[in-house]
Amino acid sequence: MKTIPSAALGRYLSQKPGADTQTSPTAYVAKGADTVTPSDLTGLRQLLPQIRKKTAAITDSARFRQRLDFLVRYFEETAAAAGTPERRETAFVLFYFLKGYDLIPDSLPEIGLLDDALLVETVYNRNLLALRTHWAAQGRSWPENA
Repeated sequence: MKTIPSAALGRYLSQKPGADTQTSPTAYVAKGADTVTPSDLTGLRQLLPQIRKKTAAITDSARFRQRLDFLVRYFEETAAAAGTPERRETAFVLFYFLKGYDLIPDSLPEIGLLDDALLVETVYNRNLLALRTHWAAQGRSWPENA
């Protein structure tokens, strides 16, 4: 059985962003997506129920929960073999959210998910065209409040 996440992704996630250099959220996500392997993409499918459960427990921010739902659905509905930059970035941020390799520990009341929210928002905005295109291809209209 393969380790999920892969060693390269696990190493990258365990490094604190910006610990030794100034790293923007965009650069952090792009570099992290480069470490996502095909086995990570396959393995993440098995973790989607856990991601959904953790997402459902978010009560402080409907927007954050909605963004995560969009990304989970996009990942779930796109081709498993597709190693597109959009899919790898989505996988990276979902691993970040689930695995708890956080700059700010999730357990801190009110602020614990801020780093997760920042990275989710970064991936969402960087891939908004792909998300909207996918939604349209599925015959769904894009929510006005998205």
